[in-house]
Amino acid sequence: MDPEVSCKVGGGAGGSGITTFNEGGVDEDDGGASRKDWLTNEGTYGPLHGGTSFRVSLGLARELLNAKNVVLSALDQSGIPFEIAIGVNGMIWVNSPEPEYTITVLNAIQNSEVMSSEQVRGMVKMMVKNVKKKMEEYS
Repeated sequence: MDPEVSCKVGGGAGGSGITTFNEGGVDEDDGGASRKDWLTNEGTYGPLHGGTSFRVSLGLARELLNAKNVVLSALDQSGIPFEIAIGVNGMIWVNSPEPEYTITVLNAIQNSEVMSSEQVRGMVKMMVKNVKKKMEEYS
């Protein structure tokens, strides 16, 4: 089986951030990362620093790898900065500048598994609104 990697960086202000998918080297826009050979180990990107890892079902992991995934698109448009790496084995790594944002992304992803597209968009909007409000109160 060929190795498969997907990365997404998102969350610019008002959804204007840079969004990059690189799935198995298929997409043209690779976020500036050069394509390298997996057989020579040049395709290894290195350790993920910071952030947190968690496990989701294999079905959800495959769904998150879809470039048109609802929860990741909604999170990207929300304006909260985050990085995410998704493994086909169900392992997900999320990193953001604030722990509150990381927790919001984790919860949104986990909750999205049992929701419709409209419910996911509403949930993300509400979660982001609440976390931003709380962060303003603590500032």
